[in-house]
Amino acid sequence: MEYKEYLDTLGEQIQDPRARRMVLGEIRGHMEEQRAACEAGGMGPEEALAESVRQMGDPAEVGARLNRIHRPSVPLGLIGLAMALTAAGILTQLFVFYQIADPPSWTKVWLYYGPRTLFYNLLGLALMLGLMYLDYGFIGRHAYLWYGLYMALLVCVSFWASNHSHRMRYPLYYIFSLYPVLLAALLYRNRRQGCGGLARCMALTLVFLAWALCSGQYAACGEAVLVCGPLLAVAVARNIFGGNRRLQAALLSGTALACAALGIISLALAGSGRTFNYALVRLAALLRPESAAGGAGYTILRQRELLGAGQYSLWGGTELPAWMVDRGIEWNLADTYVLSAVFSLFGVIAGAAVAGGLLFFAGRALRLSLRQRNRLGMLLGSACALGLLVRSVTFIAINLGYGLYYTTGIPFLAYGLGNAVSNGLLVGLLLCVCRNSAILGEEEASPAKGFGLGKHRYRLRLEKLPEEN
Repeated sequence: MEYKEYLDTLGEQIQDPRARRMVLGEIRGHMEEQRAACEAGGMGPEEALAESVRQMGDPAEVGARLNRIHRPSVPLGLIGLAMALTAAGILTQLFVFYQIADPPSWTKVWLYYGPRTLFYNLLGLALMLGLMYLDYGFIGRHAYLWYGLYMALLVCVSFWASNHSHRMRYPLYYIFSLYPVLLAALLYRNRRQGCGGLARCMALTLVFLAWALCSGQYAACGEAVLVCGPLLAVAVARNIFGGNRRLQAALLSGTALACAALGIISLALAGSGRTFNYALVRLAALLRPESAAGGAGYTILRQRELLGAGQYSLWGGTELPAWMVDRGIEWNLADTYVLSAVFSLFGVIAGAAVAGGLLFFAGRALRLSLRQRNRLGMLLGSACALGLLVRSVTFIAINLGYGLYYTTGIPFLAYGLGNAVSNGLLVGLLLCVCRNSAILGEEEASPAKGFGLGKHRYRLRLEKLPEEN
């Protein structure tokens, strides 16, 4: 059987076109290696090629085996857990809106809040399941283009939000919180670039963080640091950049220490009342909430009292904490304090199950992402999983009375369009990475030489002809 006929027959057995391209590329590489070995053993070029084809085995049988391996794998466990958490969020939101209605009325809930609650959550689920069927390769191929468009969007929205600061607090936060996905694309785009590639990614990230601070997005800036730092460490540990990993680790560690020093200096300046007062007020309220009992420490004290006094029932059935409604923050019960609402309405066991489900989902997603063969998939999945993990830990800490900030997106549970879309994007990309684990291969670091036309590439060659007599 000839070389081309063998590859055509094998490729016909593989159903997914993306998997077919990846597998045929690997098979060609194996056959070329075997051909070179045969030629080194004394065979001629044609004989070596025929021998390499023979050693590969029956093409139909090999192709059928590879087709069973390289096919889309739907992550049913993650999808089921995502749906269960979304259902828990819908149920909690409806009960919260019923309790804060004046007077409590299910009719009012279904007329004013129910349709929006269902629409937002169903839209988030549709976004998750729709993104799962995409080819995420385009994110890595155009990383610098996406970064430029993203930063331009941030600048425009930030200036517009300066006149609508209260209304744009959450939308702007959700836009800022998507940056780790872009960083994953930048890391992949700079693969095999050594310390220079790492330095470029870090410099672009510092530009983003500086703009976040200037825009007053302290929560988004803090979460970005907690996600981007480990993501950069993963890239160095997995040798994404190639070259000297010790030097890259030293560069990353040095930058982290410098940023920590700047943070300490900022807090010291805040103590003198000159800058960044918000950060110091929140830190002081967290460490000594009784010193700000009438302000930033109020909710912290009340939540710790509820937990310490055992006022939450194991099985629920109690009303929402009166201090939350009396303080006029009842709307936050449908987003920031939704776990406190679960504790009150459904009990400590239900609240612990919800918190555990969030942490398990993020941890499982991170484990699956780190096991990806495709480095772009590994980086994108890790960025999304780390983002969900940081949000979940922050959300649980806030509801237990240990929150340093309160503007955060709660995966699956919170009310609102922005949270549903942001969560849908992150979870959808995670599901996409998991589904394409066995069908998307690694792209070359640099494009093939020549010019492209359709899916083929062509190369022109100039040759000097002998002069005529």
